[in-house]
Amino acid sequence: MHRNAPFLAATAALAFAPLATAQESASAEPAADLRREAVADDMKYVLAGGYAHFFSADFDEGGGDAEVDRAFGSLRISGEPSETYSWDLGMQWEGSWYGFADAGDLVAAAGGKPWDAVQSISISPGASFVLSERWRATARAFVQFSGENDADAFDSMTFGGAAGAMYAFSPKFLLGGGVLVSSQLEDDPLVIPQLLVDWRPCAEFRLSNFAGPEAFPGGAGLEAIWTISEEFEVALGSRYTYRRFRLDDSGDPARSEGVGTDEGLPVWLRATMRAKCGARLDLVAGVQAMGEMSLDDRDGDRLEKSDVEGAPFLGVFFSWKY
Repeated sequence: MHRNAPFLAATAALAFAPLATAQESASAEPAADLRREAVADDMKYVLAGGYAHFFSADFDEGGGDAEVDRAFGSLRISGEPSETYSWDLGMQWEGSWYGFADAGDLVAAAGGKPWDAVQSISISPGASFVLSERWRATARAFVQFSGENDADAFDSMTFGGAAGAMYAFSPKFLLGGGVLVSSQLEDDPLVIPQLLVDWRPCAEFRLSNFAGPEAFPGGAGLEAIWTISEEFEVALGSRYTYRRFRLDDSGDPARSEGVGTDEGLPVWLRATMRAKCGARLDLVAGVQAMGEMSLDDRDGDRLEKSDVEGAPFLGVFFSWKY
């Protein structure tokens, strides 16, 4: 079952993003010189947040529709790097507020509203390593909690880890791979391979896993980016998302303490503005295709699954590096 659990996309982005910095280390200059420059700063922080609205979309069969409001927040703290090692600590939060029409197979199976507000929190310490002038590696552990507001925290917990490596063929072309392993709520553990790419064939174009907004979970996706200037860029991107979360003990006994899922393939256009002080603003607009929502009971047995038609969405994100 190759799917992303809640926050796995965001965790993957945080796990493998340090590898992209190898791009600057693969130049003709000695790697040690560049590493000494990186030691100039002590602690570094990246504070980020955002909001996205997914407009109402009909279920393919059975009637009804659903819409979602999502808010995002993250903080990444990284320590002073040495010549061979660096560490960081990431914390991510996502809140999703669902609205369902009073009809449809999913509503009928739940005996009412399938779920309401869902909160996800992830904590992930990690480290990256300089193996040679061209090889970089990273490793990360994480624990995450995802469930309705009144769901039991322990029953909403999953955990896992990620590891990856990238090779710098040139200062403008990094390629690598990784694997992410995670437990799941009432399901088998996940083992998800990751393709890692950061390619700049010219000054204006970039193909990368690492360029998206800080708080927007996009580690499993890919973006094609057009750099207009140092301050502005636009991008076309996509990724597959899968959120799985614990339900509270309210409502019909069939859905009480069960598990909800929400998955899809968002495709977006992104416009980004950067300021010299380290601030960044992203505007995102797109459509989530291949949507699907499902409801399982507390033992993980499927109660209902409904396909969702394409849902347009708009989002705004910010970050500040200091």
